[in-house]
This record gives sequence, C-alpha cells and structure tokens, in this order.
Amino acid sequence: MAELWDIYDINKKKIGRTAERDVYQFKEGEYHIIVTGIIINSKNEILISKRAEHKKFGLMWECNGGSVLAGETSLEGIIRELKEELGIEFSKKEAIFLKETRRDKLPPDFKDLWLFRRDIDLKDIVFQDGESVDAKWVTIGEFIKMYENKQIIPTMDFGMNEYNKALSLKQRESYNYIGNIVTVKMDRPLGSKHPKYGFIYPVNYGFVPNTISGDKEELDCYVLGINKPIQTFEGKCIAVIHRNNDNDDKLIVVPEEKNYTDEEIKKLTYFQEQYFESEIIR
Repeated sequence: MAELWDIYDINKKKIGRTAERDVYQFKEGEYHIIVTGIIINSKNEILISKRAEHKKFGLMWECNGGSVLAGETSLEGIIRELKEELGIEFSKKEAIFLKETRRDKLPPDFKDLWLFRRDIDLKDIVFQDGESVDAKWVTIGEFIKMYENKQIIPTMDFGMNEYNKALSLKQRESYNYIGNIVTVKMDRPLGSKHPKYGFIYPVNYGFVPNTISGDKEELDCYVLGINKPIQTFEGKCIAVIHRNNDNDDKLIVVPEEKNYTDEEIKKLTYFQEQYFESEIIR
C-alpha cells in the first residue's frame, strides 16, 4: 500500500495535496514532516536503536522516528512510529516538543524532535516491524562519541545543545487541568471583537484567574457549548490545545454533561488556531 504524506508550504501549513513516498517530485516551497522521538530515562540516558541491515544507514544507531502520514499531526506521527518500531506506547500528555528544523534537501522536510521521559526496560522493547534490531541506553558522552565515530546516522540532528535543552524542559502545567472543574472569567465573550486583529469571537473566550501560563499571563480558555455571551463560567476542562510554536496553551472548557471530539474542537477554534501549529491533548 502506498505511503502518503501531506504537503506543507514554507510556513508549515498544509496546501491540501498529498505526496506518494518515493514517487512524488516536490516543487520549490513544498515540504513534508518527519519526526524523531528523544527518549530519556531518570538517569538522563538516551534510548537509541540499531537500524535493520536492509534500511538506508543499515546497522547504524539512531533515535526512532519516521515520516508523518497524511491525516496525522506531528505528535500522532511520532507516537505511531515509536509504537511500530519499539512496541512502546506513549500518551500525548507525555510528549514535550523539543525542536523544529527545516531542511531543503530532497525530499524537503520539516523535522520535529519530540521528547519523552520514561524508564523503559530493554526487555519490554519489541521490534515488531523489522525497522530496528537492537536497543540500548547511552549517556550523552557515549552518544556524541558514537556520532563522531559514524556509528549514529548522520541525519540525527541531536547533540549537546538539544540534550541540555531537553533536560531543562518541563511538561506544561496546563495538562494538570484536564478532567478538572475550572472557573473561567471572560475577557472576550461571544460576539466581541479582537482588539488588535479585528476578528469576531464565535465562542466565549476567557482565562482562569490566578494562574500562570507559558507566556507568563493567566491561562486562556475556550468555553464551548454556551451559545450566548457570558461573563463567568464554571465547567470541565476536557482537553488542552497545545501550541508547538507558542508557549500559550488553551484549555477547552465545557458544561459537565457535554463533550466534543477533536475534530469538533478544531472546527470551533479554527478562527484563531489557524494561525498556530497545535495539537489537541487529552
């Protein structure tokens, strides 16, 4: 079965077409997305695996990943790749976005590095798709030495700077609100106009008082399921919109008896989220 990729423009926005792997000829300004998972344990060691002999760079070591398939997000892609190659299943809430690199090689791509922190017993790893044949934990010093000795694939794009950044990153506190009741104060109720960009809010939009988000402001919220302007609201946080290219996550808050699918959330928040690269976390 053909492997299809979504095609993106230079701003990492989908252009509405797909590319068949090893068939499509990318035009100037077109890209696809590949992903790599950096798994670090409590000893700050890095999990690496050995590529199968039949693959490009066969029997060299790497951190696992691959191409994002058509219809997937970057985060969905790396979670699938890690499950396929290592037999290890991660949740979206475990992932931390580490780095994005645009590469104009052929085929041109955006490479996203995702960080996961977990202690994994090597005996629990299952090489179920034939992509990898061995795995081990290494220190950053061992990793860099292996890279210098050409034992690690040359396209790894992970070194001391990325390692130090990975150790400094913390999971976003917004995730702690998922499943909890929160009180939202509306500063932009339904029907109001954005003070800078002029668009109209089709949903109530506000913040949770006395909180601090990644942008050092109070944590913002979309309130869904209320079809009139309101000033305050108490409801359940069912998800978080995590922005990969911005520190300002958004809570999705609804009446306790309601729920929304990811697609419904994307549709209702598109008026603003279209300008950001984001993932829905539950």
